[in-house]
Amino acid sequence: MEKIYRDNDVDASILKGKTIAVIGYGIQGKAQAANTRDSGFKVIVGSRGAEEGSKSREQAKADGFESYSIAEATKKADILLIELADPVQPGIYKKDIGPNLRAGQTICFCHGFSVLYGQIQPPKDVNTVLFVPNAPGAFVREKYKKGEGVYGCVAVDQDATGEAEKIALAISKAVGSTRAGVVLMSFQHETEGDNFEEQILYGGAIALMKACFNTMVENGYPASFAYAKAIRSLRSVIDVMDEVGIEEYCTSRCSRTAEFAIRTRGPRVVNIDEVKKIFEETERGEFARDWMQEWALGMPTLHRMRRTAANSAMEKTGQSWRKEFGK
Repeated sequence: MEKIYRDNDVDASILKGKTIAVIGYGIQGKAQAANTRDSGFKVIVGSRGAEEGSKSREQAKADGFESYSIAEATKKADILLIELADPVQPGIYKKDIGPNLRAGQTICFCHGFSVLYGQIQPPKDVNTVLFVPNAPGAFVREKYKKGEGVYGCVAVDQDATGEAEKIALAISKAVGSTRAGVVLMSFQHETEGDNFEEQILYGGAIALMKACFNTMVENGYPASFAYAKAIRSLRSVIDVMDEVGIEEYCTSRCSRTAEFAIRTRGPRVVNIDEVKKIFEETERGEFARDWMQEWALGMPTLHRMRRTAANSAMEKTGQSWRKEFGK
């Protein structure tokens, strides 16, 4: 049985008297900085555009934070929350973070990618942990302001002080996740589980939406009707399943025709052998290798795919559909 940590299980007082630097003031950084400050802890912001007048620095100041360059914030901090995008982390770490670390500090990552795949290797005298709330930053902030929280996970890759796990759990409490529940896991499972989810669920769901739309249009259905079926219908279904569970939805919240369709035809559209193959590729590091190569080359494949998708019939229908029928 996995241990679920909630508010009463975690003592966040270990953060008292410490300076917590949020590195990267994007959507997740803004939310975690605000929540941690509202929980009573000292928070500063380290921004890539930290020169006077930069957008990120001015936004952090407007939000009431002391804002510094990443190098300066690293020097001032006891704990760093790394909220930068995966591809930019190694370069910024090498230039601004690594040279300014000192023994006993804690680096807390928002995703384990750079550490797991050796792009960042913190010194042995620094705690290396991660904390991930399972939601976009805006939702993390919204739930916190309501007195609620978002499920999350923490992991310890390197315990230099003997308190790394306590610090990681304290951070999760400060951000509000222990209100809902937090679990301990490894850097590998957090990183590759996240990568697997994005390939299977996000990639798979979008591919199914496109297949639904294209097949209906190719067979004479009005594009607006096909678009509504391919996207809007799924949106309402997911919300209900998230609220009550899959079986409650199937047996009590949809029609019997829909239930029969779900149970008898749904499994046919999933290639379980490909799902398993993608899982194995992810665990072998092949997805990470391919993504790092793509980034290093300037994302030529992604840019080409973006152009193709932007000009697709489904995308153009969606633009018209949202204007015609509302968001």
